[in-house]
Amino acid sequence: MVVQWEDRFYKSNRAHTYLGDPSNENAIYPNMLKFADAYGIPAARVTKKEDLRAAIQKMLETPGPYLLDVIVPHQEHVLPMIPSNGTFQDVITEGDGRTSY
Repeated sequence: MVVQWEDRFYKSNRAHTYLGDPSNENAIYPNMLKFADAYGIPAARVTKKEDLRAAIQKMLETPGPYLLDVIVPHQEHVLPMIPSNGTFQDVITEGDGRTSY
């Protein structure tokens, strides 16, 4: 999500937003599964869209806390979003911010 802020509000200036290669799970930083394990919380990681539905179902069926680490390409934008100091009236629902500043 940080990348979309950089694209929309900082003319795509990048500042430490690349946190690993989703195709190499050993290169993902931080490893949220290890954090969950340290606290005894069940967890799973999803790297493929087609695996998401089953992972969400498992999470919902698990009693108590559960961490689902969903990895998306770092350049992907997530909408809707509310800009800093904004309200629900300022919600952004379309566009990628790369074409207008």
